[in-house]
This record gives sequence, structure tokens and C-alpha cells, in this order.
Amino acid sequence: MVNPYQSYIKTELDSLPVAGIIAKGYDRIILELKRAIENIEKGNIKGKIENISKALDLLTTLRLGLDFEKGGDIARNLEDIYSFCEREIQLANLKNDTERLKSVIKVLDTLKSGWEELAAKS
Repeated sequence: MVNPYQSYIKTELDSLPVAGIIAKGYDRIILELKRAIENIEKGNIKGKIENISKALDLLTTLRLGLDFEKGGDIARNLEDIYSFCEREIQLANLKNDTERLKSVIKVLDTLKSGWEELAAKS
């Protein structure tokens, strides 16, 4: 049986330019990091771990999508930013450090804004 929510998401993503899909990926990572912060504050370690894992998986997906031939310096810079974010998320996970997660959210939000601008021009 087809899940109506998944059908809706697929339809929404199919109608977006690539830059819009990437921006949605950042949205989802940011959402998971915000949930991780909430779970740290509540002492819900299991929830925090689930949110951190999802955020890292999504970040890995973005990294694997980098095209170094076409993207050149931009792709290399994004890879460096993604590596930084991964390290910060992992350290935040180890130390239950919400400030580190908030700093990663700021970085990703800036990137998301850039991709949204690009999507709007497409």
C-alpha cells in the first residue's frame, strides 16, 4: 500500500529544481539538529542519538552528491564545510553540546539560503 505522505513528498520533490531539493535537504538536517537539541535538553539520549544519526546520514547524502568535475572549487568548499559540520555534530553528540549544534545550524541555514536563491532563479 502506498503511503500518502510519501506520495506527497515525492510529488513535491519531483516538481523542484535540483537547488530546491538540496535546500530541502538542509531543511531536514536543521530539523533533526533542532530535535537533537530538544532531546539533549530533556535528557532523552535515545532520541538525541536518532536525530544525530539522521542528520549525519542526510549530510553524507549531500556530500555523496557533490560533483567535483562540474562543481570545481564550489564542490571542494562544500565538502570542507560538510566535513566541519560532521565533526561538530559528532563532538556535540559526545559532549551533549547544544551550542555546537546551534553553530552547525547557522552554517547550514546560510547554505540553505544560498540554494533557495539559486532555486528561485531556476
